[in-house]
Amino acid sequence: MGEKEAALVSVREAATLLATTETRILMMLRQGKLVGSRVADTWMVERAALQTCRQPQAADVARPGGCGGGCGGCSGGH
Repeated sequence: MGEKEAALVSVREAATLLATTETRILMMLRQGKLVGSRVADTWMVERAALQTCRQPQAADVARPGGCGGGCGGCSGGH
């Protein structure tokens, strides 16, 4: 396996590493939240992009009186 291939993981492996679903990984690729490319007919995700996703985002931190979802529409009581 070449260096370029070692820097890529399958959508399935990315989902496992991020504890999410393959569908969510594909959505993140489409939204530009993950970096990847198509190899033949298969999407591959850059391993380095997974590290960025693992870092806590502002929306991950629950605010007093809010759910922490980051949408700004929650006043604490859904």
